[in-house]
Amino acid sequence: MFDLIIRNALLVDGTGAPGFKADVGVSNGVIEALGRIDSVAAAIQTIDGTGHILAPGFIDIHTHADIALLARPEHLPKVMQGVTTEVFTNCGLGFAPCSPSAMQTQREMLGGLFGDDTGVRYDWTSVAGLLAIYEAQGVGTNAAYLIPHGAVRVTAMGMAARPATAEERETMVRLVSEGISQGAWGLSTGLWYAPMCYADHAENVAVTRAAGFFSTHQRDYADKLLEATQETISIARDAGVPVQLSHLQLGGPVNRGRSGDVLAVIDHARQSGVDLTFDQYPYGAGSTMLQALLPGWASADGPEAILRRLADQEERSSIATALENSGRDWTRTLLIGVEHSANRPLEGLDMSAAARARGLDVGEFLCAVMQEENLRACFIAFHTEEGDVEAILRHDAQMVGSDGLHLPGKTHPRLYGTFPRVLGHYCRKQRTVSLESAVHKMTGAPAGRLGLKRRGTLAVGHAADMVLFDPTTVADTGTYEDPIQYPVGLPWVWVNGVAVKANDKPTNVRPGKVLRSTD
Repeated sequence: MFDLIIRNALLVDGTGAPGFKADVGVSNGVIEALGRIDSVAAAIQTIDGTGHILAPGFIDIHTHADIALLARPEHLPKVMQGVTTEVFTNCGLGFAPCSPSAMQTQREMLGGLFGDDTGVRYDWTSVAGLLAIYEAQGVGTNAAYLIPHGAVRVTAMGMAARPATAEERETMVRLVSEGISQGAWGLSTGLWYAPMCYADHAENVAVTRAAGFFSTHQRDYADKLLEATQETISIARDAGVPVQLSHLQLGGPVNRGRSGDVLAVIDHARQSGVDLTFDQYPYGAGSTMLQALLPGWASADGPEAILRRLADQEERSSIATALENSGRDWTRTLLIGVEHSANRPLEGLDMSAAARARGLDVGEFLCAVMQEENLRACFIAFHTEEGDVEAILRHDAQMVGSDGLHLPGKTHPRLYGTFPRVLGHYCRKQRTVSLESAVHKMTGAPAGRLGLKRRGTLAVGHAADMVLFDPTTVADTGTYEDPIQYPVGLPWVWVNGVAVKANDKPTNVRPGKVLRSTD
């Protein structure tokens, strides 16, 4: 007797090997049989998978699910597109470990990036404390946690705009080591963001070595992309640890068509012994919080200092001028994630058009939005040409990650559509990668990268995280104009053997597990 039998599907097992016809039997959340199951075998539920692909559930290796999993634990934007494991925190932006004072700073600085947090108490201080909350309330997907460098740094030294002292580095190393012992899988850094942008090489090497693995939002993806990539390589080499380069992208006109250059740098590092892989979302636009656009001096010392500068007319004028002269193409930068009545009608417009609608220059408009939204606004920026997106996607070291932001109002369509977009647009339509390769980049590759046990591939004894999809119809449906749309062509999704999506409808159950590196 099985809990579930899926018959006649084409299994694409996550290893990259060619698909094969087989039945799968599941009991107690685990794959118990794989191959030809006798026709008289009994099951509580039997599903005919004829014409469909059965794959491992997708592992989103780059997410910002920290607060969404607490506030909306069924996690529908992800389970409805086949994601069964969320890997977070990324870009160094998060909340554990965190002292109470650092927690307040992080909430004020990062709140706009994480969306509606109604009901979230923020009463933990450690990695263990946060993971225990996920377990107590239940979550729709599995959760694998990375320690955010930002929270560690703010706990050790506040928002100080300087390199850490030796004593402060020791505090950070201790916090990271404790978090790893409590089940975190590594560290994430974000050298583009304050206050992590002030970390020197010694600090970066110390904290990443303590973690044993790190993902990184590099210091730059635009004019200094190659230099920033070399910095990432240098940190990994000197720390002696593997690195996941986050959301590889090419920003600005100077980088158009230059994917080959950065991939050559990566290949050289890999050939020289640096354990480097990278993730990518399948879109030419990225998204983050609005204050990330500020010049370094304007973001120093934390959210209260930023808001004080915006309230001071002389400093505000200097900030507006710096933004105006940044060289960014504001017609390719969209306003999202706002809630103030003056800005909500402008959501989704490019910054030039939105500024005109309010009778302001772009620099002054951005200052006004940051002040009015209390630093809780975001943007979308179009930066990478389609040819570069495809070249990155084809690379053997690439994995798929959504970098999805759970924002109020409009958000980037990658939150709802990343994985079906790869399957529908880049596999079926563009033939950029094979189906087997794409599934591997979403499942077996990230599982192997983190060291997740019995996840990421379909095999007897492995957890029954699975997705059943139609390769002829699977597709994302969200757009930049209307991003909050569930995909099509993925009728069934199981997490630990329990259906979180059944016949195209969410079941609103929470069968996910906290996956600890210590288990």
